[in-house]
Amino acid sequence: MRRLPLILAAGALTNGTLLAPAAQAATPATAAVSVQQVSQPRWFTIWDGGGNTRGIDTGAIKSQAKVLQIVTQCWNGGDGTAATATLYKWVPGAFGKGGGWANAKRDRGYCVGGKMYTRINWARAGEKWRATVTLSPKSHTVRVWVQNYG
Repeated sequence: MRRLPLILAAGALTNGTLLAPAAQAATPATAAVSVQQVSQPRWFTIWDGGGNTRGIDTGAIKSQAKVLQIVTQCWNGGDGTAATATLYKWVPGAFGKGGGWANAKRDRGYCVGGKMYTRINWARAGEKWRATVTLSPKSHTVRVWVQNYG
């Protein structure tokens, strides 16, 4: 059998011409399974950031589901730096006329390269939240994701 150039073979695969006849014909049962898999709840990122810093503040973000979490990953270089991740909820009318940020959840852990999770399961879709991560005593590389599950 003669080998086709890789570019030609890849183009034919995207057009569906090199697929086996069984793979080309999608049955209704197969289509239903793929639709169910797509509609399954999953984690999705609503804010992402990082860098070499002492702190990150997401500003106001809107929750899109009931479960909200901060995923923090940082490295300390062996000097004992710790990260504090905090979720704040906007409470209208709670702190004066305009409202303010109330501390909803705070977790602390050492920066050793693994992921740390700060999670609540009572958020509502459309609520304003804010996430902060501070490193102490020194700045280091940190990566932060704010995610919803739903």
